[in-house]
Amino acid sequence: MDIPVTVSFQNIPLPPQQFQTKDPTPKDWNLIIKQHAKLKNDHAILSTYTHMESLGAAPDNSSLPLVLKACARLSAVERGKRIHSRIRNSGLVKDVRIGTALVDFLLQSGLIDDAVKVFDEMSVKDLVLWNALIHGCRMKGLKPNSRSVVALLSACREVSELRSGLEIHAYGLRNGLLDLDAHVGTALIGFYLRFDIRMSRLTFDSMLVRNVVSSNAIMTGYVDIGEYSMALELFVQMLVDGIKLDSVSMLVGIQACSKIGSMELAKQFHQMAVKFSCSNDLFVVNALLNMYSECGCLELARALFETVPNRDVALWNSMICAYIEYGFYEEAMSLFLKMRTEGIMEEERTIYIMLSLCEELSEGLREGKSLHALARKSGVEMDVSLGNTLLSMYAECNCVESVQKVFAEMKGSDVISWNILIRALACNGLSDEAWKIFGVMRGI
Repeated sequence: MDIPVTVSFQNIPLPPQQFQTKDPTPKDWNLIIKQHAKLKNDHAILSTYTHMESLGAAPDNSSLPLVLKACARLSAVERGKRIHSRIRNSGLVKDVRIGTALVDFLLQSGLIDDAVKVFDEMSVKDLVLWNALIHGCRMKGLKPNSRSVVALLSACREVSELRSGLEIHAYGLRNGLLDLDAHVGTALIGFYLRFDIRMSRLTFDSMLVRNVVSSNAIMTGYVDIGEYSMALELFVQMLVDGIKLDSVSMLVGIQACSKIGSMELAKQFHQMAVKFSCSNDLFVVNALLNMYSECGCLELARALFETVPNRDVALWNSMICAYIEYGFYEEAMSLFLKMRTEGIMEEERTIYIMLSLCEELSEGLREGKSLHALARKSGVEMDVSLGNTLLSMYAECNCVESVQKVFAEMKGSDVISWNILIRALACNGLSDEAWKIFGVMRGI
């Protein structure tokens, strides 16, 4: 039930600095709410919030969670629901702190479907939010439906909460959710993939209702652990069972085929991609190109590349990589220049690929410096990955000054960064400087 509000602003205990304020600003009100939270005075928090509403003052993303928590503790369900309704279509509900407090309030109020809906719509989910959903359901003994179970299993997977996931699995079995909804079984497969592929497979085999998503999930699990033959067996089983394949099925199957290395099987996958209308999907085409390259047929990879009318940067990257892997360095550089001529903008991965090529070229240092300048011009951040690639390139070219400059520009460094810098100094006759840097590294 809601708490009747009869208090005025003058009766609310204020922090000392607020006593002189005739017309409190929204910032002042938020500070008052925080002060009441420190004093654990939930009634005063809601009274202050009500007064804010009457004056049109809005809480911020640090005080609104305190209001929602007060609603939860005081069982002020209608008050909390009105707050939810008011912020539902605003940017506030997307804030992870407000979202977490809202999920917690809704769960404590028994509104599990509303809580799951808020959770699903959150674009950013941190550990606290995942835990709020899991433990909120457990503590209140709520009865999830199939949609709730899917969200809870996803949460358990994200935070590696095995015990809670097992309890949810048992709940699903007791209530027949696994027999009626393929989405529940798919979520359970994904959950167990975090811990044990065997449990995922047992779940998959026991499902009465399967769909392409559940089949894709277990296939992906096998590919991720290197069991490519098992993934391909499941792909064949999908065909036997008459399950309509989608682009994800093709992608996972092609990835498994790439690792098997069978050219005969690779050609069959290409034919299936055409048959199932996936050959226009650039992700599938990219996977096919990489498959031909890994199976040892650069010509088929190149031929496929040439047949694609609207090539994206990922496809160009893959073809350049294929040339580099086969030792066709000049062709790789020519393809990169052609890509830029056709107006395709390079991305970070393109820069990494081309930098790895520099040490193989006669004009490697010149090309490397051009790529470095291109990265700056493109606004690519000098993170650890790009920084280490540049450090390695300059070190291989014995350009120690550039190594030092890049190291200084990097936003963060790891042990690899320090090692490259120290080695570059030592290999270029700067042993004293190398020892100094080693000392600095040890002191961090």
